[in-house]
Amino acid sequence: MPTVAWVAVAFAAGTIPTPWLMARAAGRDDLIAKMHRQDSPGDAHFIVGHGMGKLAVVTAVILDLLKGFVPALVARILGVDHGTLAWIGVAAVAGHSFAPFLRTAGGRGLTTAAGVSLAIIPKAMVGSGIIALVGTAARYGGQGTSLGFSLLPLFAWVFGYDAALTAMAGGILGLIAIRRLEGIEQDRRAGASLTRSLAMRLLFDLPGRQRRA
Repeated sequence: MPTVAWVAVAFAAGTIPTPWLMARAAGRDDLIAKMHRQDSPGDAHFIVGHGMGKLAVVTAVILDLLKGFVPALVARILGVDHGTLAWIGVAAVAGHSFAPFLRTAGGRGLTTAAGVSLAIIPKAMVGSGIIALVGTAARYGGQGTSLGFSLLPLFAWVFGYDAALTAMAGGILGLIAIRRLEGIEQDRRAGASLTRSLAMRLLFDLPGRQRRA
């Protein structure tokens, strides 16, 4: 199968809006409203979990992880070259975060990125995952996750993955950062400084004008 076909499949899989569909099925328009990109108080999974319970958030996380993991793993098993694998990884995360039909309700991309990375660069993802888990255990989940994913390209390089797969890790990180920073202009209009807005969105995935409890 040509690269463009793999990319299309990965992007299409990434666009499946698991938290959005779960909230829609439950008739929770209030949760869907909170998933709005620029004003969201956090990742869509946590929004669903807060409104629908732990089982809902676990289900959403697993499904979003699988939609990145499965296409990438199938491609890897079939012996797809590393350049194509890299495009598959980036496409799946792009589909999750920038699904055309969701407009301003696309996800942050972390869970799908984790699924892709576990399939393609598993050692690097384990390194990032350990940092995220340690942060969560210490009650600094936002910082731990941000730090873990920011080091994903470095871990890919350290563990000896080639240039294409290391570049994929960098591309995934870039997509996550772009997705988080979309609401900076709204923060500025609300009176937040650029420094605070950048820090809150990149480190905590929260609006710069919103202070942590």
